[in-house]
Amino acid sequence: MYKLPVAPALAALAFIAAAPAAHAASPWSPPVTIESGIPQVGEPEVTLAGNGRAVLSARLTTQAQGVPSRGFSRLWGEQPDGSFAGRARLVLAAPPVAYAGSRLALLRLPLAAGDLTIGDLEDPDTSLGYSLGRCCGTLEVDPGGYRRLAARADRTSTALAANRRGDVAAAWVEHRSGRDHLVVAVRGPNRPFGRPSVIAGSGFISAPSVAWSARGDLLVAYQRSISRRGPTDRRVEARVRRAGHSWGRAQRLGASSGFSEITAAAAANGRMLVAWGTQDIGEEANTPWIVRAAMRQAGPHSFRAAQELEVSEGDDERPAGTVAAAIAPAGTATVTWSGIAGTRHPHTFPLRVATAGSSLRFGELQTLAPNAAAGDVAMDARGATLVIWATLSIAGINQLTEQVFASVRPPGGATFAAPEAVSSAERAELPRVALEPATGRAAVVWVSRVQGLAQRLRFTSRRPPAATRGRAREVREHLPRNPGPGTSRVSATGHRRLVR
Repeated sequence: MYKLPVAPALAALAFIAAAPAAHAASPWSPPVTIESGIPQVGEPEVTLAGNGRAVLSARLTTQAQGVPSRGFSRLWGEQPDGSFAGRARLVLAAPPVAYAGSRLALLRLPLAAGDLTIGDLEDPDTSLGYSLGRCCGTLEVDPGGYRRLAARADRTSTALAANRRGDVAAAWVEHRSGRDHLVVAVRGPNRPFGRPSVIAGSGFISAPSVAWSARGDLLVAYQRSISRRGPTDRRVEARVRRAGHSWGRAQRLGASSGFSEITAAAAANGRMLVAWGTQDIGEEANTPWIVRAAMRQAGPHSFRAAQELEVSEGDDERPAGTVAAAIAPAGTATVTWSGIAGTRHPHTFPLRVATAGSSLRFGELQTLAPNAAAGDVAMDARGATLVIWATLSIAGINQLTEQVFASVRPPGGATFAAPEAVSSAERAELPRVALEPATGRAAVVWVSRVQGLAQRLRFTSRRPPAATRGRAREVREHLPRNPGPGTSRVSATGHRRLVR
C-alpha cells in the first residue's frame, strides 16, 4: 500500500502557497467564456486540429422534474482571430477527434437519444452513427450528416480515436441475450468505415478505450465480467491489431474490482499503454481504490505484467476526478490520478503522477497537489508534459472543486514544476487539456459553476515555451508522419460508470 511521503506533501503545499505569484506572471491567456446561460453544462472536451486550432465540445442540458433531460452536444471551432464559432445542436457519443490538417471525426447518436432521464439510462440502447467535419475557418459537419454504424448500441459504452493521417476507429458495446459484443469499425485515410468486427463476444463488457499508433497499430482496452460458478471474474483486457495484420488474441491485463475507468494510449513508435482505476460497484465504497497500468513494447509483443501504482489507504470513499494517461512519440508514458489518503473520513485526495520510460516500468510517484481532482494529461512531440487538475474546496468532499491548476515537466525532466493557476476560484470542474505537438501550445477547457450565476464553459490557452517559439517548422519536420493522439478518454461521456 502506497503511503504519502512527508517531504513531497510539504513540497506540494508550498507549491500551492506560491501559486498566486506564478499566476501574476502567468503564461496562460485570460480565460474566456464560450457558452453560458444553460442550466447545466457538462462533459467539456478539447482537441487541437492539425492546423493548431482548438475544437471544443460540451453537453448542454435542461431539467425536467429535477432530472437532467433534453440534452444535446455543441461544437465550437477556434477562428483565426482567436474567437470561437459554434455549431447547432447534435448528440455526441464520444469526444470529437482530429486528423490531417483540419478534419474531424464525430461519433453521434440521434438527437432523440440526447435525454439523460432515469428511463434513458436504464435502457441505454440506441442507434449509433458518425459524421466527418472540418475546422476552423468555418466549423463544418459533413453534408452527408448522420451515417449509421449500428442499429442498437449502448450509448454509455462507446469510444473514438484517430491518428493524423486519417485512420479512425469507433468502438461500442452491443447487448445480446445473456452476453455482450464489443464491436469495432475502422476507417482508413480517405475511405469509408469498413464492416464492423466483433472483437469480444462473451460476458458483460464496458468502458472501451481506443488508441492508434502513428504506424497504424490499433489498441482497444475494455473491462469484461464473466460469471461462472463462484465469484464473477472481472478483468481488464486489451486487443491489438498491428498495421498489416489481423487482430491479436485478447490479453488479460489485470483485475477489476467492479467498475473501471480505463484509458489507452499509443506512441508514434508503436509502444502502448493501458491505465485503469478500479473499485467495487454499488452505492457505497467497500474496497480500496486501486490504480494499475500495463505497457507493451512496439512490434509483435504482449503487454508486460500490470504494475500496481497505488492502493488507497481507506476503503470507504470514492475517488476524485479521473484516471488520465498520455504517451510521447518516443514512448515515455505518464499517468495521473487522485489517490485516497487516510484510513477514515475526512479523506484527502492527493494528485499523483507516475512516469515510465524505456524500461516500461513506472518509477516513484510524484505528488503535485495535496487535495485535488485529477483532470487530464498531455504530451507534445518533444516529450514536454502538462498535467491539470481542480482543487477540492471542502475536506473530505470529492466532487466540489474550486480552481484549475497545471504543472509542466520539460522534455527529459524528472519532476514537474510548481503549479500554475489556470482559472480563478470559480467552482471550476472537469478540466481537459490538449497540446499542439510541434509548438507545445496548450488549450484547456472547463466548466464554471459559481453559485447564483449561470453555468459557463470556459477556455484558456498557454503560450508555447520560449525554446519552441519560432521553431515550429523545425519540430514539425522531425515529427512522425502521422503522430496519433496521446490518449483516449475513459468513455464517451467522461463520467464514471457502474459496470457489471
